[in-house]
Amino acid sequence: MNYNNRLENDSTMTIRVVCAVAFVTFAFVFLCFRQADVMAVAQHVLSGGKTIYIPVVGALLITFLLYMLQRVINAYLHIYHRMHWTTYFPPMLLLAIVSDIGSGITTGPNLGAWVWVAPLVLAIWAVVSLALKNIQKYESDIHSRGIFSRLMWVNIFPMGFMMMAVGLISANDDMFHYRAKMERLMTKGEWEKAVEVGEKSLEKDTIVTMLRCYALARSGKMAEEMFKYAVGGTSETLLPLGKSEKMLIYPVDSLYRFLGARPLDRMTTRQYLNALEASGYGKKAIADYKLCGLLVDRDIDAFVRELPQYYTINDSLPLHYREALTLYTHKRSTPIVVYHNQVMDTDFEDLQKLADSKKNPQARRLAVFDQYYGTYWWYYEYGK
Repeated sequence: MNYNNRLENDSTMTIRVVCAVAFVTFAFVFLCFRQADVMAVAQHVLSGGKTIYIPVVGALLITFLLYMLQRVINAYLHIYHRMHWTTYFPPMLLLAIVSDIGSGITTGPNLGAWVWVAPLVLAIWAVVSLALKNIQKYESDIHSRGIFSRLMWVNIFPMGFMMMAVGLISANDDMFHYRAKMERLMTKGEWEKAVEVGEKSLEKDTIVTMLRCYALARSGKMAEEMFKYAVGGTSETLLPLGKSEKMLIYPVDSLYRFLGARPLDRMTTRQYLNALEASGYGKKAIADYKLCGLLVDRDIDAFVRELPQYYTINDSLPLHYREALTLYTHKRSTPIVVYHNQVMDTDFEDLQKLADSKKNPQARRLAVFDQYYGTYWWYYEYGK
């Protein structure tokens, strides 16, 4: 019996199995969890809404096809030992291309720079791989065995590097990931979970704000929680009536049905909400859209004029409305509405003292942020 051949075969098989398990596990988990939402958006857009992406099925299918590609490559090149990881480069590249989905998908398929980057990189890989195929027979020390051998680690480290590269390439548009996840949750009626998507992000985005406002309206918490999150845009971008504020998966007709009726062509958000009221739709959500829109625009004078039409001025008002009234009462020398709440007045005065104690604008902003981010006061003064 040739023990050297047996040792070499055992070592080769161990490397192949470990690399295969690592690749299949990464690809499936990556597609099924990290990329499930954006893959759903991509399939919805590319199919014209005719098909639905099922994360587990989609992840299994794509992973299987990518692994079969690796098997075909390896069957032709027969690269083992130290450089076996190179046979996973094309599948990893395709995984990166498939998962590199951003807001550009809304206008249809768009490979962007991949049109020339992918062929160039694959050409370089092909040349290198053919060279490796011819020189690997001269390798020494190929009989090291086990998952902790040097031969194993020189394959695992490049595999790990390729995985990180795929992850970084797919993470170039956090706002689009938030948007995709929010819409998928909204289609399931999970409004509170949709609101919490991207809750810790300070980056502003008009579409994410529009989706969050709708989810808050469906859960009846717009006036209580809207300014706890980063708010982007104006009152006109709180509804999907503009050219850029569009929904991708969630049916926009469901939003209009919730508010009462579809808008006419070229209606502004303000015109649409006024038309709903004029038609007799006296829903709380319509009032909150109008009032919160004024707060987003920082038009506290108009807010105070319109608030009594929908709410009684007392301490049972939603949180952000009480904050806005407190701000208005302290900012205006002759307010048309005077609102006082001992706790809120004290908090606002503490904010003013904290801000006045910091002469440097950046230090002032940071100090106020630490204690008052999430209030309308922060948004009004520092959220620009």
